[in-house]
Amino acid sequence: MAGCNEQRINQEKSFEWKTKSPKTLNINENLLNTLLKKVEDTTFRSIDAILVIKNEKIVLEAYFNGFTKDSLHNTTSVGKSITSALVGIAIKNGHIPSKNTKIVPYFSKDYDIKHLDSIKKNIEIQHFLTMTAGLACNDWDENSPGNTKHFWDVPDDFAFTLNLPMINKNGDKFSYCSGGANLLGEIIRKQSGKSLQKYADEYLFNKIGIKENKWFIVPKPPHNEFAGGGNFLKPRDMARFGLLYLNKGNWLGQQIIPENWVKESVSAQIKTSEDGDYGYFWWINTYKYKDKVLHGFEASGNGGNKITVIPALNLIIVLTGSGYGNEYIEGEQAKTIMEKYIIPSIH
Repeated sequence: MAGCNEQRINQEKSFEWKTKSPKTLNINENLLNTLLKKVEDTTFRSIDAILVIKNEKIVLEAYFNGFTKDSLHNTTSVGKSITSALVGIAIKNGHIPSKNTKIVPYFSKDYDIKHLDSIKKNIEIQHFLTMTAGLACNDWDENSPGNTKHFWDVPDDFAFTLNLPMINKNGDKFSYCSGGANLLGEIIRKQSGKSLQKYADEYLFNKIGIKENKWFIVPKPPHNEFAGGGNFLKPRDMARFGLLYLNKGNWLGQQIIPENWVKESVSAQIKTSEDGDYGYFWWINTYKYKDKVLHGFEASGNGGNKITVIPALNLIIVLTGSGYGNEYIEGEQAKTIMEKYIIPSIH
């Protein structure tokens, strides 16, 4: 009987997306329709899905290029924001002591780490989260020794990143390094005894109603999930993850991610050379709205994949795209879509 009651309570607490006409929320439907036409005539290129959620209601949902609401889409580096959530959950669960925990002891028994000076020994969890570890690792620099393009040519991704030389002090300089995110995933695996898929399903995805997802599996032994990006999610489920962060880590009354972790994650921790600051694997941006500048945060990935959250408007925007390797699509095009069409449609 108790089991039946518990099941009924869980069913009552389940969340399903509801759709509403833009007009009912005083949203400029004409502006949104113009946006859709520009996607259809390829003014805006390589867009696979657009979702706009206002006040927890879907007011725009459109799919292109054969994708549907049930299609799992490669979200690329949006997955780093998922890894950030898992680190916060791992700290909550006691699998990682804190963001200040040093990473070398997790690997020193299994690897003969090269260039192991005092600076490398002091790399902390938070340095990888903020992309400020002093390793010679920059995915945006083709000539960087730690660029992830080299992953295809090395037998062990973890050893590759761990053995990089140090070129900066930790915490001083932003340098976009997917290898660091991947090491955080391995720490969670080691400390929890679970695969990232199982860990994420148990402590994150299942709790917010994400029933189907996949991780990119590294195509070499031991075939682990890559924690630097490549999660496959449905656009509506990407929006669930955005809603979780909009609600400060709380889902239907249950604190899935510690509120203070969410707050730190979506607060500026380091300045970058790009249009925006950086938190814990989240981009911290500002957006023009009427005569104001609104603050928001964004999970962003190659190809034009985005989860954008603007708390002041109670707004979540999801974009999926396949323009891989095209900086314009991920950057300027996405910004134009948001600042000239979606955000101005909100009254």
